[in-house]
Amino acid sequence: MRFRSKKGTKFFLKATVLAIVLLTAGCDPGETVGPDPTAAHDPESVKEQSFSWTETDLLKADFTLYRVDCASLNTDSFPEGCSAGLLQSLSDMPYGEDPGTHALWGYHEDPAILRDDDSLGKGLTVSKWVTDKEAPEPSKVAICYDFSVPDGTYTVTLGFYNPFGVRKIYVDCEDTNKIKKEKILRFNENEKSFEAKVTDGTLNLKVYNPDAKTFMESPILSYITVAVEPEYTRKLLTAAVEAMKVDDAEELYTEKTASAYISCLESAEAFLAKESNNGKNQIKQKFNDLRESYKMLTKKIKYDSFNPGSVWTDTEGTPIQAHGGQVQQLEIPDPETGKTVTKWVWVGEDKTNGYRGGVCAYTSDDLYNWQFEGIIMRNVSSRKALEKEAYFKSLYAGYTDDQLDNVALALDAERAVIERPKLIYNEKNKQYVLWFHADGPTATSDSNYAAACAGVAVSDTPFGPYRFVGRYRLNTCPPDQEDKHPQSKGMARDMNLFKDTDGTAYIIYSSEENLTLYISKLNEDYTYLETPPEEAVYGKDFIRLFPGAQREAPALFLKDGKYYLMTSGCTGWAPNQARYYVSDSVMGEWTSKGDPCIGDTNHTTFESQSTCIFRDVNSGKWIYMGDRWFSDKLNDSRYIWLPIVFKENGDMEISFVSDWRLQ
Repeated sequence: MRFRSKKGTKFFLKATVLAIVLLTAGCDPGETVGPDPTAAHDPESVKEQSFSWTETDLLKADFTLYRVDCASLNTDSFPEGCSAGLLQSLSDMPYGEDPGTHALWGYHEDPAILRDDDSLGKGLTVSKWVTDKEAPEPSKVAICYDFSVPDGTYTVTLGFYNPFGVRKIYVDCEDTNKIKKEKILRFNENEKSFEAKVTDGTLNLKVYNPDAKTFMESPILSYITVAVEPEYTRKLLTAAVEAMKVDDAEELYTEKTASAYISCLESAEAFLAKESNNGKNQIKQKFNDLRESYKMLTKKIKYDSFNPGSVWTDTEGTPIQAHGGQVQQLEIPDPETGKTVTKWVWVGEDKTNGYRGGVCAYTSDDLYNWQFEGIIMRNVSSRKALEKEAYFKSLYAGYTDDQLDNVALALDAERAVIERPKLIYNEKNKQYVLWFHADGPTATSDSNYAAACAGVAVSDTPFGPYRFVGRYRLNTCPPDQEDKHPQSKGMARDMNLFKDTDGTAYIIYSSEENLTLYISKLNEDYTYLETPPEEAVYGKDFIRLFPGAQREAPALFLKDGKYYLMTSGCTGWAPNQARYYVSDSVMGEWTSKGDPCIGDTNHTTFESQSTCIFRDVNSGKWIYMGDRWFSDKLNDSRYIWLPIVFKENGDMEISFVSDWRLQ
């Protein structure tokens, strides 16, 4: 039998190979594989409309028959890292005959469905189908595709990129509801998969939302893949070993992914070396292990610019987890040589598991590429863990029962809130001091923000482990001033640290139920206030800023003899308009300078919230650090780093730049 490949090159397949492929698709040997020839527009091309593939072809396509980049204008090019399925030559097309493969597939045109490009999307999520704002009945709008396939069972995967509010999605396939009321989350690459059995040669797909009342609730769709389940044989595993061999894996890919891949490859080769190993389940396990480790291979990325809002990975290819953080340059000991080296150090919240987590640290030589140094302060799984686990037993050796109770309460993995970590080095004690917003329930309240304290931990090394010292309420409103929240004194939430040129350190924090900012002076050890709250003198030990203005996310820095304080409003996880202030001294009068963001038409600080502002000593540039919070998927929250421009009069301006460098 003669077949034609995707590129039109004729080739012959042995009957045994054909049988394997047919079984893969769930067909009987001898059955025609591919679109129904009677559906061809050109009778002369009928004999060229059946398809079959070798194991290598299937492996190269990852068993994908279609990979549709929805609304991509019928192009034959795919985003980097993606490729066409075996039955397509275009990335998307109206329903009809594919010009390269002759397969019948595509979308059904509908005036209510429009193409849309999203500048925040990447790869297959740049373009998508959306609903026309003028569509009279959004609940009846549907995105429909048909794909010709051999009868059998397939895995269908749909991708949705949603830059707006949460919406619901329904999906029908082969007249069966597969997905119902699935939430598509904001700013996330949402991917959903299901199995579908085809018995009529065509896979029918419908994406819709019958509950939609406006176009903002109507369906969207970014990409589709239709993949076949392989038949697990020694021949397939042999082909996989050959096709997935990578030379110099350790040089090209990150250490973690290269090590896992090499282990799986060697295991598969050892398995095949024993001819007696023919068990289908064993072959399937070896094949899937190799396939997954091959897919997970992550190239060593070398960044040379900042791309605000994009996923930012460390040197191992793992997304950086340092939210609400701080960057500074420190002299630290080199772990290999023991000599002192200068590194950029970034500490921040670990949101790997969502809302609650510890504190992570990273180092860099150039501010672009960051090496993970570990979780420098861990959560505590239970009170018993402090006395049973070696890590905690060593760290808290000598603590009394009461002190251990306090540690368990403040760092509880299930209940405690750890936010806004900031690091400061104490030259006098040769000690690293970590302050953070330490919150969580109390004995009288189950609220996540009932404690409203500032926490502090210390370590003799920059990357810990940090030993928790305590969490405290701080200064309170003087009697001769109006306390904006007198029923809860000394609250401390969003915070930051600042060390002045004379070595004096300050903590800046939101208080009075986030209605008023405070600046309080720290003691010489940087581990507590210089003067206890009950003895503190206003104007000397602390000051209140902008009572009732409801400002948080403070970032204080010194430039050319002027002190600048960047802040945000208080709107939960949602971004809002920035405002900054200037003063001649930390404890002096602060003047409001308004919003520094230029071209921020939505008044959301470019959809971010301030956390730190620092200067790169090499280029001389000042850098704004902000977080773009994704409240429904905090571990995917992004970093917004932008260059700051200072005018001749000292005014600060920040503009959004999608790709920029320090030079």
